[in-house]
Amino acid sequence: MFVETIKVLNGCFYNLEYHEKRARETAMACFGRRLSWDTASMVVPEEARVGLVKCRVVYDTGIREVTFQPYVMRKIGSLRLVDGGNIDYRYKATDRSALTALLDQRAGCDDILIVRDGRITDTSFSNVVFEDAGGGLYTPDTCLLKGTRRESLLDAGIIRECPITVDDIRRFRKVLLVNAMIGLEDGVGVLTGKII
Repeated sequence: MFVETIKVLNGCFYNLEYHEKRARETAMACFGRRLSWDTASMVVPEEARVGLVKCRVVYDTGIREVTFQPYVMRKIGSLRLVDGGNIDYRYKATDRSALTALLDQRAGCDDILIVRDGRITDTSFSNVVFEDAGGGLYTPDTCLLKGTRRESLLDAGIIRECPITVDDIRRFRKVLLVNAMIGLEDGVGVLTGKII
């Protein structure tokens, strides 16, 4: 099973077209068939129309479950570099056991920054965007998951994709975390000195 987590703010869906595109590509790649999902008919329930809400859509070849719940931003003050080995999370699956096993290595840090072959990928729950001293924004070209927020920021030309190694981290002043629920404007991230 796979999942799309969609931001709903005051009753409005965000980046729905990116979620639909990724879900359709996932279904085709994993099942060889088109996903049956009519996003135009999605409705936010009355009780979920105020504030920040997470819509969770679970699917395989069809939509199996849609739930809504209030969302609270996580506070992240430190990240631990963790070797991801051969982890593969190119499709957003409901089974996060490989990511959870890596997260168990955080050793007192708030989250992890996963490394594969010396290159930066993602945290356990987000893509990353590094900011340099001049305000330039860069995302690793070796992400584990092509997140919907990351893709929309790339398409808008707000961030640029490039190789980022562990040694490159010191060239940046901070790392921001982005996912469907968290945007650059939310400022969730840490100074690179807090990456252990």
